[in-house]
Amino acid sequence: MYIFAARFVACVAIGIAALNTIDASGLAPTYTVTADTDSENTVGPSTGQSINHGAAANLTETRTPVNTASASDPCGNALAGTGSTTKPTMVPCKVAATAASSTTPIVFYTDIVSGPNIGGENNKGIYLAIFGRNFGTSAGMGTTTKVFINNVEVDNYRYLGISKGRTDIQQITVQIGAVGSPAAVPLPIRVSVSGVDSNIDKTFTVTPGNIYFVNNVTGVDTTTTNTGGTFTAPFKSVQRKSGASISFAIDSAANAGAWGRVRAGDFIVMRGTVTPYTTNAANGVNNGFDNYFLETLNKSGCAIGTNCAQGGGTTSGPITIMGYPTEDVFINNPYNATTDAGAISGADSTRIIAGFGHWINIVNLRIESGNHDGAINTQAGGTNWRIVNNELTCATAVSNTTAKGGGIAGDAHVTVAALGPSLGSFYLGNYIHDVFNGPDDGNSNFENHGFYIDGAGNYDIGYNRIENIRGGNGISMYANGTLGNNNVDGVSFHHNIIKNTGKHGINVADGSRNNIKIWNNIVYNTDLAGIRFNTTDLVSAKIYNNTFYNINRLNNAAMGAIVNNTNFISSNAVDIRNNIFVPVNGDYDSLDFNLKGTVTNNLWFNGTGVNPASAYSTSSLTTNPLFVSTAAANFRLQALSPAVNTGTSAVSAVVSDDFERTGRPAGAGWDIGAFEFQVVSGGALNPILFFLFD
Repeated sequence: MYIFAARFVACVAIGIAALNTIDASGLAPTYTVTADTDSENTVGPSTGQSINHGAAANLTETRTPVNTASASDPCGNALAGTGSTTKPTMVPCKVAATAASSTTPIVFYTDIVSGPNIGGENNKGIYLAIFGRNFGTSAGMGTTTKVFINNVEVDNYRYLGISKGRTDIQQITVQIGAVGSPAAVPLPIRVSVSGVDSNIDKTFTVTPGNIYFVNNVTGVDTTTTNTGGTFTAPFKSVQRKSGASISFAIDSAANAGAWGRVRAGDFIVMRGTVTPYTTNAANGVNNGFDNYFLETLNKSGCAIGTNCAQGGGTTSGPITIMGYPTEDVFINNPYNATTDAGAISGADSTRIIAGFGHWINIVNLRIESGNHDGAINTQAGGTNWRIVNNELTCATAVSNTTAKGGGIAGDAHVTVAALGPSLGSFYLGNYIHDVFNGPDDGNSNFENHGFYIDGAGNYDIGYNRIENIRGGNGISMYANGTLGNNNVDGVSFHHNIIKNTGKHGINVADGSRNNIKIWNNIVYNTDLAGIRFNTTDLVSAKIYNNTFYNINRLNNAAMGAIVNNTNFISSNAVDIRNNIFVPVNGDYDSLDFNLKGTVTNNLWFNGTGVNPASAYSTSSLTTNPLFVSTAAANFRLQALSPAVNTGTSAVSAVVSDDFERTGRPAGAGWDIGAFEFQVVSGGALNPILFFLFD
């Protein structure tokens, strides 16, 4: 009989030799598969077969069995012959080649994309955090693991470890130093590990700017506009209520906190002091405008090279609020029924239209806000916000039934020409968890979400870890009409984890319309649908290569694993391909399910009711996807998973890799689900696949 290595008996090896490794672009290796024989069989072909990673080699065994009455091969075929039959038996079977992920470092994203190379701590410029994989260990930081900007090594290294977002993504933080004093142009970032270089498509631009430090314990809010805020003499407050203004002004920290001093391109670096920053502090310290911790009411950053008046008129670049490397900078904004505002907020509607509250970076902070506007809220129209590597909670909203901001609320539909060309909104690598909307007793309003996207824009939402969103959806796209934002457009939601939601995993709701792309996400343990549609405006929403598991835990017949609560107007409203749907033993789809568009090459399992694979999901499967371990939430595919090589390449314009950034396809065809099949073995190629012949 045949048997896999996992079931060990005396064996014959089928050698699989790797001819090359996976490079930074994710290209797959090839293998040579050669079958061996023993005294009882002959396995062919006798010469090696060259196959791609994840592909299958066809082997045929000719047996001369002695007693094969109950024998079978690993493909499940019964072997012919009984007793002492010596009749040869031809048994075709497929052997899947497997490989580990590459050890080549790969950079996914950075926290900031511009900043000064002088000033700040020891006059070494700003700190930069780089995120990716295969960065080595902290012991090699600055020795075997190095960072270069435009081929010049950075000045010093601060941290190498896991990121705040996905725990399988590493972070290396540096202080850039002079980096050759280059001109203000995008410069390639390179991570080198033991001489092996990363991709260089992520860039950093050196721009002028001040770096102000804040320490809420030892700092002093000075009364002048030219003293304080240094590394050794920090300010005490980020923003003070007394300095609230509706037009740009340079103000003293004593009146407006560090915010009073900043212009476009400047940084406020907050020190972690164990003592939380809070809006409830005495004497107005860190009590920001309009009861927020920070409201960007009277200032704005602007595009690099555009000296906008809203940013002071003499400098350019975003305004950045940054947590100091390696320190826990905690902004605590617990629910307060009297004020009920939020933690960090964009400007009000009037000021947004006037060009204030745009081009803001929020990086490396921990924020709790149980109030109405949540942890970070760009407000209606706030564009070009970059929110990266933060831990955001709304735990105290368990007492607030009016909370609606959630972890991050973004609305980027207002365009202000004076601020320069837009780059878009980037919400990357955040850990958003414990978001409530009143008690978690099943009677919540479910309007406080992990992400709440409200308005047209260009949103890049990726690599986030979104867990325990008991007050709503993992992400909700819903246009409420404020300032004419009647539609949600331009959302790219990718490489995220959504786990344990009180409502849906992904909600594509009212006003969601054009350029919606959702790919390479893992969504599991949702009380209601894995993905819900509720919009008549939707056109060609691309739902590709996602894995939905243990969804509709409440077994709500009105929901199902996937639900559409409205009749689409467009005949091509959705394009749903290469997804895995595994509900909790309930309906695959809702009672009023009615999709218009393309639904193909999906895998469905464990549901009841209408079988999508025979009703509307063409070229699809209804079978066990064979995940590695659902108990461990490991949704990678086993070697014999029916999802391997059974997807469609029609997704290639959007999907070029998988959840772990392994290049697709890695085998003979595209896989279904968030993972492309591979075997990880200590970061090296797995050269041998064993089969047993008895």
